[in-house]
Amino acid sequence: MLYIKNRFASITALLVIITLGLIQSPTVLGGDQSLFVVIAQLLDSGKTLYKDLFDYKQPGIYLFYLIAGKTFGWSDVGIHIFELGYWIVFSLFLIFSIRKYSLFRADYFNSLLPLFIIGVYYCNANFLHLTQLEALINFPLFLIVWLLDRAYKTENGLFVTYLAIGALIGIVLLCKLVFSPIIFSFLLIHFIFFLKRKSLGYIFIKQIVPLILGFAIPVSIFLFYVFIHHIENLVLDIYFKIPTSVIGLEDQIDLERLFSSIRWYGKKMIVFLALAVIGVFLISKKESHFLSLILSWAIVGLFVILMQKTSWWAYHFQLLYVPIGLFAAMGLDFIFYHSLLRIKPKAPLLEGCLIAVVLSLVFYNQLNAVWKGLASHNYTKLYSYDYAKDDVTNLLKVLKKEDTIFVCGNPRMYVLASRLPELSINGWILEYYLDYQWEEFYSEFKDNSPTYLFVKNDYDRLIASKNKKLWELITNEYSEYDSVENGKWYKKI
Repeated sequence: MLYIKNRFASITALLVIITLGLIQSPTVLGGDQSLFVVIAQLLDSGKTLYKDLFDYKQPGIYLFYLIAGKTFGWSDVGIHIFELGYWIVFSLFLIFSIRKYSLFRADYFNSLLPLFIIGVYYCNANFLHLTQLEALINFPLFLIVWLLDRAYKTENGLFVTYLAIGALIGIVLLCKLVFSPIIFSFLLIHFIFFLKRKSLGYIFIKQIVPLILGFAIPVSIFLFYVFIHHIENLVLDIYFKIPTSVIGLEDQIDLERLFSSIRWYGKKMIVFLALAVIGVFLISKKESHFLSLILSWAIVGLFVILMQKTSWWAYHFQLLYVPIGLFAAMGLDFIFYHSLLRIKPKAPLLEGCLIAVVLSLVFYNQLNAVWKGLASHNYTKLYSYDYAKDDVTNLLKVLKKEDTIFVCGNPRMYVLASRLPELSINGWILEYYLDYQWEEFYSEFKDNSPTYLFVKNDYDRLIASKNKKLWELITNEYSEYDSVENGKWYKKI
């Protein structure tokens, strides 16, 4: 009976996630995601990362989109279906790995755990949140936690285990260097636990050496790419010099954006956050190592979000879905278990009905949002309406094969126009550009002016204030072609 109950819970959880993923699959790609598609397509065409289109991010997210595009195509649906497959694999791994821990009184909560993490993600996410790195990184971070805990509990295959941990750490940092405090907290807690029973010599030989070797594998592959394409200085600037300067851009620190992001996450996750607080107090000595790592993920992860003070976008909080979801499931399991002791249902069917009702109440905010979307007369607008279509409609009527475009604004327009940018300048993040980058923008634009130029609302003033020569060049060599809701198109005279 227990096996049937767990199997039913696993199948139900997977079917719910698959259904939610399919509902979200026609959602249009946001600006960030469209940029990732553009860069992935450039890589696919043989262009060099960073050199042919500048961006601040590490290569991991572009490789994800490259694999997705090569697997299911470059359409919005293709990218989201690939992401759904990624989450199904993570769900299966969660179900089978979490059973080895003594976290839940009711065993079927092991099978329901993906709903608290991936199900919540799909219900909460809008087009700006789907397929963002902060959500996707939950899988490799959990793998690192799981492998560290496995190494703590058994000495079998330690070399391979730490080799894999090192490789995963390299992959995570090649996705975003700012995640390094989370990785550091994992290793610090892990080695503190080990110091209680092992010597420093043992830790160095058995753990640190294979960890370094594993870390060197993905990093060496990336460095090989960097050296053969001669972009060493560019990568150093992008990873270290520019971020420290961008953080100092006081005009890009928006406290209202932070408060808005916190309000969004708090409103969506209020029940789960309350349950997670209960779950934190349930950390047992038996699983203290594993749950300490998860808790550090939540605490240090929040610090990582807050330290990105020129960003503070709502989707950054997706980094916390695993720790919040796991502790929330523990808290609900505790409440449900003690409630059953009072109610004492005699039939298993009654217990199943009760958990279904309780889950419906816990997931009310999430399920209500999905239902409103499905039942809405504006369903198409919520999921598959292309917010940038009207901005390029008139251009597409006259765009010739040999014409080039450059977008100072949303890169979604490149996708809709089936064009890749000819300039290496990233027109999506001009507000973060430093003075020397504006000079490079001017030089490159002067030497390789596109046929059509789009300037989004307010970017005209930004360009004029940051580089007067560039704006004069635009006004002298271009005439206004079309005025649309989000900006203006200019055509080269």
